[in-house]
Amino acid sequence: MNGEYEEAVKSTFVGSLKSVFLVDDAFPTYADMFGGEKTFETYPENDRARKLYSAFRERFLPCDIENTFTPGDLHMVERLRKCDLIVLDFHLDGEGGDNAKSVEILRKLADSPHFNTVVVYTNAKLEDVWFDVATNVRPDLRLATFLKENAKEAAWWEQVDVNKLLMPTSEALAAYLTGGISRVDRKQKGEMVKRIRETLGEGAGDPRIMVEILLRSALEKRRVPALKELDEKDELGPRPLQGKYGADKPHWLQCRGCFIAIVNKANVDDEVKVLMTGLTAALVDWKPNFLQLLVSEIQNRLELESVATDPRVFSEASRQVGLSHYLLEELAGNEDPESAVESVIDRIVETLRHRISGDRPMRELATKVLGDIRQHLGEKLTAGEILSRAAALAHVDHPIDSGAVVSFLNAFLSTETFAKSRITTGTIFGAGNDYWMVATPACDLTSRSPGTAQAWMKSIHPVRAMVAIRLQKANPVDALKRATQGRFVFVTRPTETLYLSLLDNMTSTPDPEIFFTLDAGKVVAAATGSLVFRAVRVLQAGNAPQFTQEAEFAVIGQLRPNYASRVLQLTGAHLSRIGIDFFNFGSDEDA
Repeated sequence: MNGEYEEAVKSTFVGSLKSVFLVDDAFPTYADMFGGEKTFETYPENDRARKLYSAFRERFLPCDIENTFTPGDLHMVERLRKCDLIVLDFHLDGEGGDNAKSVEILRKLADSPHFNTVVVYTNAKLEDVWFDVATNVRPDLRLATFLKENAKEAAWWEQVDVNKLLMPTSEALAAYLTGGISRVDRKQKGEMVKRIRETLGEGAGDPRIMVEILLRSALEKRRVPALKELDEKDELGPRPLQGKYGADKPHWLQCRGCFIAIVNKANVDDEVKVLMTGLTAALVDWKPNFLQLLVSEIQNRLELESVATDPRVFSEASRQVGLSHYLLEELAGNEDPESAVESVIDRIVETLRHRISGDRPMRELATKVLGDIRQHLGEKLTAGEILSRAAALAHVDHPIDSGAVVSFLNAFLSTETFAKSRITTGTIFGAGNDYWMVATPACDLTSRSPGTAQAWMKSIHPVRAMVAIRLQKANPVDALKRATQGRFVFVTRPTETLYLSLLDNMTSTPDPEIFFTLDAGKVVAAATGSLVFRAVRVLQAGNAPQFTQEAEFAVIGQLRPNYASRVLQLTGAHLSRIGIDFFNFGSDEDA
C-alpha cells in the first residue's frame, strides 16, 4: 500500500490510543511505589517499569500498572479493557513460569464485545508464543468435542499408534487455526490421508475427519489446562481468527474483539518506541480493509464528540426544553415510560447519525484512503467478476459463496435486528411457518390512549387493531434474480436466510390481514429467549368469521425505515383502491 493507507492505519488504530495498562509481575504498582524503598526494591524490574511509565507519559498516554492476576478474576480483566492499549508480559509468574495467566487474560479480552489492542511483550520465541495464543483463543477447536461428534473416527483414534502417522506441519496448523480445514494445503492433507490408509486400511472411517483429528490433537498439546473448565462452559461458538507470523516479520493475531501484536522485549533506553513500532508494523501487516478502517474511524469520531455539552447538538437551553417537552408528551398518561424514552433516544441517535455522516474531514480521509487502495489493487478492481473485485477490496483471498454474499447484502440493506419495545411499521413476525409484516402506521401502534375523537379505538385500548400483510416463502433463486424489483424481504437468521415475498406473484398486490394486538404490541422475551408479542387473529370458521385464541407471535426482524414506508404506501394504495366497472372479453377471470 502507499502512504495514505498506512497513515490512515496508524492514525486510526495507533493515533487514537489514549491510555495504557502495563501488566507484568516484575513491575511495582503505584501502591507499591508508595510503600517505601524496601517494597519498591523487591520488584526485579522496577527501573524498567519507571522508564516505560515515563516514556508513555511523554507521549501523552496516561499509564497504569498491574502485577498480579488471580485465575477467574473478571474484575481485573474489566479494568484492563477500559484502557486503549494493554502491554502484557507473557509469563506472569516469572520467565521460568508458564503462560496460563496471560493466556486466560487474552482469551477473556478476545471474547469481550469491545475492541482491545494488546502488545504481548516476551523473551520467548515469537513463533511459539503465536501458536500458544492462537490455540487458546480458539476453544471451538477442542479435540474432545470433535471426537464426540464423530464416534467412528473416535474409535479409530483410541487404538491408533500415532507414531505411524504423518503429523501436521506448523504451516498446516497455522492454516487450520486461521481458515479451517479447507485452508490446509491439499498436498499435505493428501499425504496425511495416504499414511492413514496405509496404516488402517479403507474401512476405518472418513480420512478427512481423521486428518482434522490429527490437527486438533497437535493443537491440544498447547492448550492451557487451567482453561479446561472455561472451555467446557463455552457457548460463544466459532472464533474467526486472522494472523501471521514469520522470520523477520510481524507476529500478530486478530480474534473477535482483540488485536494482539507479539513483540520481543528489548534492553534499550526507549522501549516504548520498540513497543509502538512493533504494534504499528503488526497493524499495517494486518491490512484492515477499507470498511474496517472506516468503521474504526467512525467509532473514534463518536468517542471524541462532546455531544452532551455541544450547543450545536443538545446542550442549548431551547433544545433541551424542546426535547423535554417532547418527552413529557410521550409520557402522557404515564402508561409506558420505556416507549417514551425510546422515542427520545431515536431522535438523538438520528441527529448523531447525520452529524457523523456529514463529517467532512472523515469523508476526505476516507476518499484519500480509497483512492490509495484502488491504485494499489489496480486490475484486481477492474478485471474479472464483480464479486471477485469486491473480494479484492475486502482483502478476502479464499473462495466465497456468491449467493450467500448477495443474500447477506440484500438482508443488510433492507432489514435490521429488531430492537424496539413495541412492534412498529415494517416489523416482521411469524408463527410456525407463517409470516407477516406490520403495515400499520407507527403512530397507531403507540402505547398512549387514543384521543376522544377516536371513540372506538379508545374503547378497546390497550388492544390495537393492526393491519399486517401476509408474506409467502419464496424460492431463493427467484428472489435473488428479482431482488431489485422490491418484491421480496431478506432476513438473515442464525441458521438460515429467509426469502419472503411481499406481493402476490400473479396480481402484484399485498395480502392484508387484521390482527388485534394486546398491550399495544408490547414485545417481551419468551422463555426460549426469542422476542414475542401477543395478538388475536380473525379467521373463517365454518360460515362465519371468528376470533382466535390469544397467541404469541415471534418477532424475527425489522424492515429499515425507508423500506417500511414503501410497504406502508403499497398497502395503503391497495386498501384505498377504486373499482372500475369494465368487463373483459374472452376470459373467465373476474375484473
